[in-house]
Amino acid sequence: MKKTIIMLFCLVFFISCGKDKKKDEPGILDAIESVSDLNNFAKEAEKIEEENEKLLTATPISNEALKKLLPEDILNYPRKKFSIGNQFMADIAMAEAEYENENGNLISFSIVDGAGETGSAMVTLARLGFTRDFEEQSDRGYRKSTTINGYKAVEEVEKDDYNDYQNSKIDLMVANRFLLSIEGEGLSVSQLKKAIEELDLKALEKQAN
Repeated sequence: MKKTIIMLFCLVFFISCGKDKKKDEPGILDAIESVSDLNNFAKEAEKIEEENEKLLTATPISNEALKKLLPEDILNYPRKKFSIGNQFMADIAMAEAEYENENGNLISFSIVDGAGETGSAMVTLARLGFTRDFEEQSDRGYRKSTTINGYKAVEEVEKDDYNDYQNSKIDLMVANRFLLSIEGEGLSVSQLKKAIEELDLKALEKQAN
């Protein structure tokens, strides 16, 4: 497992380097920096391996506890529907909810528990995306790593092709076990950050201990 995780880290590392590569050939300092980054990746892989072993044997969060983590409303958007668990992946604990305002704008919120074989594999892969600092931009929007209230996160903004507004999304890792995703139609990243403040993330941290 450790070799697999390290290989995944190296793959992400070299893909990232390829995206950032300039036309000019890198110099000695660039090479040294790359090796240093790769060493940091290896250290992070060892840390994830240790935590992954714990996740494999951890008891998944109960459906009752998951339901309590889905607010009845977010940013005054009432909850319209929710689902607990997944009929195609019975061994993973997860929850999804959808919120809608009077204008038809939607907020989607999901939680995935990294406990168990399938959950730990999903969260381990997701953590690769939170490992390095990055920023990507295009004429349609941007995607970058960040930190929100002390939690590692990735925020993304993309222009809507059919409406004159932007769609935003934030992925958040809590206690290196729970993967949260919140997405809003016509909402800014700052609004989604306010929505995250309404979530009981401390309750999730307690579930991880």
